Amino acid sequence: MNLEFTEDQAVLVSSVENILDKYAELPTANRRDYHYYARDLDQALVANGFLDAVSSMGSLEAVLVVEAVSKIAPVVEIATSTLVAPHISAEELPRPLAIVSGDLSQAQRYLSVAKAALLDTGDDILLIDIRPGDVEAVDTIFAYPFGRFTTAPDLSKARSLGAAAVGPFRQWRQVALAAEAIGAMRSAVDFTVDYVKQRQMFGHALGLFQAVQHRLAQCHQATCAAQYLTYRAGWSGDPLDAVLAATYAQSHMPKLWFDLHQFNGAMGVTNEHKLHFWTYRLRALQSEMGGANEGALQAAERVWGKVA
Repeated sequence: MNLEFTEDQAVLVSSVENILDKYAELPTANRRDYHYYARDLDQALVANGFLDAVSSMGSLEAVLVVEAVSKIAPVVEIATSTLVAPHISAEELPRPLAIVSGDLSQAQRYLSVAKAALLDTGDDILLIDIRPGDVEAVDTIFAYPFGRFTTAPDLSKARSLGAAAVGPFRQWRQVALAAEAIGAMRSAVDFTVDYVKQRQMFGHALGLFQAVQHRLAQCHQATCAAQYLTYRAGWSGDPLDAVLAATYAQSHMPKLWFDLHQFNGAMGVTNEHKLHFWTYRLRALQSEMGGANEGALQAAERVWGKVA
Protein backbone atom coordinates (compact mmCIF):
# COMPACT_ATOMS: atom_id res chain seq x y z
CA MET A 1 0.00 0.00 0.00
CA ASN A 2 1.34 3.42 -0.96
CA LEU A 3 -0.02 6.52 0.73
CA GLU A 4 -0.30 9.75 -1.20
CA PHE A 5 0.55 13.19 0.14
CA THR A 6 -2.08 15.90 0.19
CA GLU A 7 -1.61 18.71 -2.30
CA ASP A 8 -0.14 20.95 0.43
CA GLN A 9 2.24 18.21 1.59
CA ALA A 10 3.39 17.51 -1.97
CA VAL A 11 4.11 21.20 -2.49
CA LEU A 12 5.99 21.36 0.81
CA VAL A 13 8.21 18.39 -0.03
CA SER A 14 8.81 19.66 -3.57
CA SER A 15 9.74 23.10 -2.26
CA VAL A 16 12.26 21.82 0.28
CA GLU A 17 13.73 19.42 -2.29
CA ASN A 18 14.27 22.34 -4.68
CA ILE A 19 16.40 24.02 -2.02
CA LEU A 20 18.19 20.79 -1.14
CA ASP A 21 19.17 20.25 -4.77
CA LYS A 22 21.42 23.31 -4.49
CA TYR A 23 23.26 21.94 -1.45
CA ALA A 24 23.13 18.15 -1.92
CA GLU A 25 26.64 17.88 -3.34
CA LEU A 26 29.61 18.10 -1.02
CA PRO A 27 32.22 20.77 -1.73
CA THR A 28 35.24 19.24 -3.45
CA ALA A 29 37.48 19.98 -0.46
CA ASN A 30 35.10 18.09 1.88
CA ARG A 31 34.25 15.00 -0.14
CA ARG A 32 36.47 12.73 1.95
CA ASP A 33 35.49 14.22 5.29
CA TYR A 34 33.48 12.15 7.75
CA HIS A 35 30.83 14.86 7.87
CA TYR A 36 30.00 18.25 6.40
CA TYR A 37 27.79 20.77 8.20
CA ALA A 38 26.05 22.90 5.54
CA ARG A 39 25.68 26.32 7.18
CA ASP A 40 24.43 27.91 3.96
CA LEU A 41 21.67 25.29 3.75
CA ASP A 42 20.80 25.92 7.40
CA GLN A 43 20.34 29.61 6.66
CA ALA A 44 18.28 28.88 3.54
CA LEU A 45 15.91 26.58 5.42
CA VAL A 46 15.40 29.20 8.14
CA ALA A 47 14.91 32.03 5.65
CA ASN A 48 12.27 30.04 3.75
CA GLY A 49 10.33 29.11 6.90
CA PHE A 50 10.81 25.34 6.79
CA LEU A 51 11.71 25.16 10.48
CA ASP A 52 8.25 26.53 11.29
CA ALA A 53 6.46 23.55 9.75
CA VAL A 54 4.85 22.49 13.06
CA SER A 55 3.23 25.85 13.70
CA SER A 56 2.33 26.61 10.08
CA MET A 57 1.15 23.14 8.96
CA GLY A 58 1.56 20.35 11.53
CA SER A 59 3.86 17.73 13.00
CA LEU A 60 3.49 15.30 10.09
CA GLU A 61 4.63 18.03 7.72
CA ALA A 62 7.59 18.71 10.01
CA VAL A 63 8.50 15.01 9.77
CA LEU A 64 8.44 15.29 5.97
CA VAL A 65 10.83 18.25 6.09
CA VAL A 66 13.25 16.48 8.46
CA GLU A 67 13.16 13.32 6.36
CA ALA A 68 13.92 15.24 3.16
CA VAL A 69 16.85 17.11 4.71
CA SER A 70 18.22 13.87 6.19
CA LYS A 71 18.47 12.28 2.75
CA ILE A 72 21.39 14.41 1.56
CA ALA A 73 25.03 13.82 2.49
CA PRO A 74 25.63 17.23 4.15
CA VAL A 75 23.89 17.73 7.51
CA VAL A 76 22.18 20.55 9.36
CA GLU A 77 20.54 20.54 12.78
CA ILE A 78 16.85 20.50 11.98
CA ALA A 79 15.10 17.62 13.75
CA THR A 80 15.35 18.96 17.30
CA SER A 81 14.57 22.53 16.27
CA THR A 82 11.63 21.50 14.08
CA LEU A 83 10.03 18.58 15.94
CA VAL A 84 11.11 18.81 19.59
CA ALA A 85 11.47 22.49 20.47
CA PRO A 86 7.96 23.60 19.37
CA HIS A 87 6.36 20.95 21.61
CA ILE A 88 8.24 21.86 24.79
CA SER A 89 8.39 25.66 24.71
CA ALA A 90 6.13 28.45 23.52
CA GLU A 91 9.24 30.60 23.09
CA GLU A 92 11.61 30.27 20.17
CA LEU A 93 14.70 28.47 21.47
CA PRO A 94 18.20 29.39 20.26
CA ARG A 95 19.52 27.12 17.56
CA PRO A 96 21.24 25.06 16.38
CA LEU A 97 20.15 22.87 19.29
CA ALA A 98 21.94 19.84 20.71
CA ILE A 99 20.44 17.20 22.99
CA VAL A 100 22.93 16.04 25.63
CA SER A 101 22.68 13.07 27.95
CA GLY A 102 24.73 10.73 30.09
CA ASP A 103 28.27 11.80 30.95
CA LEU A 104 28.42 15.44 29.88
CA SER A 105 32.22 15.25 29.58
CA GLN A 106 31.80 12.90 26.61
CA ALA A 107 31.20 13.84 22.98
CA GLN A 108 27.63 14.77 22.08
CA ARG A 109 26.02 15.06 18.64
CA TYR A 110 25.71 18.60 17.27
CA LEU A 111 27.28 20.12 20.38
CA SER A 112 30.16 21.61 18.39
CA VAL A 113 27.76 23.77 16.31
CA ALA A 114 25.04 24.37 18.91
CA LYS A 115 24.03 27.62 20.54
CA ALA A 116 22.10 25.78 23.26
CA ALA A 117 21.65 22.25 24.55
CA LEU A 118 18.66 20.41 26.02
CA LEU A 119 19.13 18.04 28.97
CA ASP A 120 16.53 15.62 30.35
CA THR A 121 17.16 15.42 34.11
CA GLY A 122 14.30 13.01 34.73
CA ASP A 123 11.86 15.49 36.24
CA ASP A 124 12.74 18.57 34.20
CA ILE A 125 14.12 19.68 30.85
CA LEU A 126 17.00 22.14 31.13
CA LEU A 127 18.14 24.55 28.44
CA ILE A 128 21.89 25.16 28.63
CA ASP A 129 23.17 28.25 26.83
CA ILE A 130 26.45 27.71 24.99
CA ARG A 131 28.94 30.55 24.66
CA PRO A 132 32.15 30.68 22.59
CA GLY A 133 34.79 28.57 24.32
CA ASP A 134 32.29 26.37 26.19
CA VAL A 135 32.64 23.55 23.66
CA GLU A 136 35.39 21.95 21.59
CA ALA A 137 34.88 19.92 18.42
CA VAL A 138 35.51 16.17 18.50
CA ASP A 139 36.39 14.19 15.37
CA THR A 140 34.36 11.00 14.90
CA ILE A 141 33.41 8.71 12.01
CA PHE A 142 29.69 9.08 12.67
CA ALA A 143 28.82 11.58 9.89
CA TYR A 144 27.60 14.27 12.29
CA PRO A 145 29.49 17.10 14.01
CA PHE A 146 30.28 16.14 17.61
CA GLY A 147 31.59 18.25 20.46
CA ARG A 148 32.17 18.15 24.18
CA PHE A 149 32.09 20.74 26.94
CA THR A 150 35.49 22.15 27.81
CA THR A 151 34.33 22.42 31.42
CA ALA A 152 31.27 20.89 33.07
CA PRO A 153 28.26 23.16 32.51
CA ASP A 154 26.80 24.84 35.61
CA LEU A 155 23.31 23.35 35.60
CA SER A 156 22.18 25.75 38.32
CA LYS A 157 22.35 28.49 35.67
CA ALA A 158 20.42 26.52 33.06
CA ARG A 159 16.87 27.55 32.23
CA SER A 160 14.14 25.17 33.43
CA LEU A 161 11.44 24.33 30.90
CA GLY A 162 9.39 22.60 33.59
CA ALA A 163 8.24 19.10 34.46
CA ALA A 164 5.39 19.39 31.93
CA ALA A 165 7.98 19.42 29.13
CA VAL A 166 9.45 16.01 30.02
CA GLY A 167 6.76 13.84 28.39
CA PRO A 168 6.56 15.82 25.13
CA PHE A 169 10.36 16.06 24.99
CA ARG A 170 10.79 12.28 25.16
CA GLN A 171 7.96 11.59 22.73
CA TRP A 172 8.99 14.06 20.06
CA ARG A 173 12.65 13.22 20.45
CA GLN A 174 11.76 9.68 19.42
CA VAL A 175 9.84 11.01 16.42
CA ALA A 176 12.73 13.31 15.51
CA LEU A 177 15.27 10.48 15.69
CA ALA A 178 13.02 8.24 13.59
CA ALA A 179 12.54 11.02 11.00
CA GLU A 180 16.31 11.47 10.68
CA ALA A 181 16.72 7.70 10.45
CA ILE A 182 14.22 7.15 7.64
CA GLY A 183 15.89 9.83 5.54
CA ALA A 184 19.28 8.16 5.96
CA MET A 185 17.82 4.68 5.41
CA ARG A 186 16.12 5.71 2.18
CA SER A 187 19.23 7.33 0.72
CA ALA A 188 21.45 4.40 1.73
CA VAL A 189 19.11 1.91 0.03
CA ASP A 190 18.67 4.04 -3.10
CA PHE A 191 22.43 4.63 -3.36
CA THR A 192 23.10 0.88 -3.17
CA VAL A 193 20.40 0.02 -5.71
CA ASP A 194 22.05 2.41 -8.17
CA TYR A 195 25.48 0.96 -7.39
CA VAL A 196 24.53 -2.70 -8.01
CA LYS A 197 23.07 -1.72 -11.38
CA GLN A 198 26.52 -0.51 -12.42
CA ARG A 199 28.88 -2.91 -10.61
CA GLN A 200 29.85 -5.80 -12.87
CA MET A 201 30.54 -9.36 -11.67
CA PHE A 202 30.99 -12.46 -13.84
CA GLY A 203 30.06 -10.33 -16.82
CA HIS A 204 26.72 -9.20 -15.38
CA ALA A 205 25.53 -6.30 -13.27
CA LEU A 206 25.52 -7.30 -9.59
CA GLY A 207 21.89 -6.24 -9.34
CA LEU A 208 20.80 -8.98 -11.76
CA PHE A 209 21.55 -11.71 -9.22
CA GLN A 210 18.38 -12.84 -7.47
CA ALA A 211 19.97 -13.15 -4.04
CA VAL A 212 21.02 -9.50 -4.21
CA GLN A 213 17.56 -8.44 -5.38
CA HIS A 214 15.84 -10.32 -2.54
CA ARG A 215 18.00 -8.79 0.17
CA LEU A 216 17.68 -5.29 -1.25
CA ALA A 217 13.91 -5.80 -1.46
CA GLN A 218 13.95 -6.62 2.27
CA CYS A 219 15.92 -3.44 2.98
CA HIS A 220 13.42 -1.46 0.91
CA GLN A 221 10.49 -3.02 2.77
CA ALA A 222 12.00 -2.23 6.16
CA THR A 223 12.63 1.36 5.09
CA CYS A 224 9.07 1.81 3.81
CA ALA A 225 7.60 0.39 7.02
CA ALA A 226 9.79 2.68 9.13
CA GLN A 227 8.66 5.64 7.01
CA TYR A 228 4.96 4.90 7.47
CA LEU A 229 5.34 4.34 11.21
CA THR A 230 7.17 7.66 11.52
CA TYR A 231 4.53 9.45 9.46
CA ARG A 232 1.87 8.01 11.73
CA ALA A 233 3.73 9.15 14.83
CA GLY A 234 3.90 12.68 13.44
CA TRP A 235 0.25 12.65 12.38
CA SER A 236 -1.31 11.11 15.49
CA GLY A 237 0.77 12.73 18.23
CA ASP A 238 0.40 9.46 20.16
CA PRO A 239 3.36 8.54 22.42
CA LEU A 240 2.85 4.85 21.56
CA ASP A 241 3.26 5.58 17.86
CA ALA A 242 6.46 7.49 18.62
CA VAL A 243 7.92 4.53 20.51
CA LEU A 244 6.93 2.09 17.77
CA ALA A 245 8.46 4.23 15.02
CA ALA A 246 11.81 4.60 16.80
CA THR A 247 11.87 0.95 17.87
CA TYR A 248 11.09 -0.43 14.43
CA ALA A 249 13.66 1.78 12.73
CA GLN A 250 16.52 0.84 15.02
CA SER A 251 15.63 -2.85 15.07
CA HIS A 252 16.18 -2.99 11.29
CA MET A 253 19.33 -0.88 11.14
CA PRO A 254 21.76 -3.83 11.60
CA LYS A 255 20.38 -5.57 8.49
CA LEU A 256 20.79 -2.42 6.44
CA TRP A 257 24.37 -1.91 7.64
CA PHE A 258 25.32 -5.50 6.81
CA ASP A 259 23.60 -5.87 3.45
CA LEU A 260 24.27 -2.42 2.04
CA HIS A 261 27.95 -2.41 2.94
CA GLN A 262 28.36 -5.93 1.57
CA PHE A 263 26.78 -4.99 -1.77
CA ASN A 264 29.01 -1.92 -2.04
CA GLY A 265 32.04 -4.12 -1.43
CA ALA A 266 35.33 -2.69 -0.18
CA MET A 267 34.29 0.76 -1.42
CA GLY A 268 31.48 0.73 1.14
CA VAL A 269 33.87 1.04 4.08
CA THR A 270 35.87 3.96 2.71
CA ASN A 271 35.16 7.65 3.01
CA GLU A 272 35.66 7.96 -0.75
CA HIS A 273 32.24 6.34 -1.18
CA LYS A 274 29.16 8.32 -0.09
CA LEU A 275 27.45 5.36 1.59
CA HIS A 276 29.12 6.07 4.93
CA PHE A 277 27.38 9.43 5.22
CA TRP A 278 24.10 7.58 5.78
CA THR A 279 25.05 4.26 7.38
CA TYR A 280 27.43 5.78 9.93
CA ARG A 281 24.78 8.39 10.62
CA LEU A 282 22.42 5.55 11.53
CA ARG A 283 25.00 4.27 14.02
CA ALA A 284 24.93 7.62 15.81
CA LEU A 285 21.14 7.75 15.81
CA GLN A 286 20.76 4.25 17.21
CA SER A 287 23.03 5.09 20.13
CA GLU A 288 20.58 7.85 21.07
CA MET A 289 17.46 5.75 20.56
CA GLY A 290 18.27 3.61 23.58
CA GLY A 291 18.08 0.14 22.05
CA ALA A 292 15.31 -1.81 20.35
CA ASN A 293 14.69 -3.98 23.42
CA GLU A 294 14.17 -0.94 25.62
CA GLY A 295 11.83 0.53 23.02
CA ALA A 296 9.83 -2.70 22.86
CA LEU A 297 9.48 -2.69 26.65
CA GLN A 298 8.27 0.92 26.55
CA ALA A 299 5.69 0.01 23.90
CA ALA A 300 4.50 -3.00 25.88
CA GLU A 301 4.16 -0.85 29.00
CA ARG A 302 2.03 1.68 27.12
CA VAL A 303 -0.24 -1.08 25.78
CA TRP A 304 -0.52 -3.35 28.81
CA GLY A 305 0.78 -1.27 31.70
CA LYS A 306 3.64 -2.00 34.05
CA VAL A 307 4.25 -5.57 35.07
CA ALA A 308 3.92 -5.95 38.84
